[in-house]
Amino acid sequence: MSVDEHFWWYLSRASGMVAWIALAATCLWGILLITRMLKPADRPAWLLDLHRWLGAVTVVTVLVHVLVLLGDGYMKPTLVQLFVPFATGWAHESIAAERLSYAIGIIAFYILIVVELTSLAMKKIPRRVWGAIHLSSYLVFVLSTAHGVMAGSDAANIVFICTLVAVAAILAFSFTARVLQGRAKRLSRAAVSSR
Repeated sequence: MSVDEHFWWYLSRASGMVAWIALAATCLWGILLITRMLKPADRPAWLLDLHRWLGAVTVVTVLVHVLVLLGDGYMKPTLVQLFVPFATGWAHESIAAERLSYAIGIIAFYILIVVELTSLAMKKIPRRVWGAIHLSSYLVFVLSTAHGVMAGSDAANIVFICTLVAVAAILAFSFTARVLQGRAKRLSRAAVSSR
């Protein structure tokens, strides 16, 4: 039994979509954790464990998304091309936007790794520094979305587009709620301290 010549490409596409959904869920769970929007039903320890697990799933699925391309007989990428922005030189790559989309994906991956590593070492990093780095996970989501739309062969698929819009809208709503809640807390603290 032989493997379909497009097997690695399909596996890369599928794992990329799973990674994107895991990333969105990780961001959403982080927002639920910090805002306590589900209070009193939420359990912070459970939310934190799930948030960390989803972060790990995101990293693993991104690595699968990238590394299975080594088996693709059409692209035939090297490790350098997979991990260095703008190092691509595939024969079919004639469009500058395609080169940019790959670079965006690689940059998003590196930011994701920094977020994950600093999360593992958060007790050894000043809280403000860790918080600023951790907020870049939203940038990872934006870059990953751009990468999926620009590089993905599913960009014209209506199910893909509807899913993308729905997930992005949920995350945008949740992020807005987080920002507004944070602003309200700061104003409340300022009012109390000025008395």
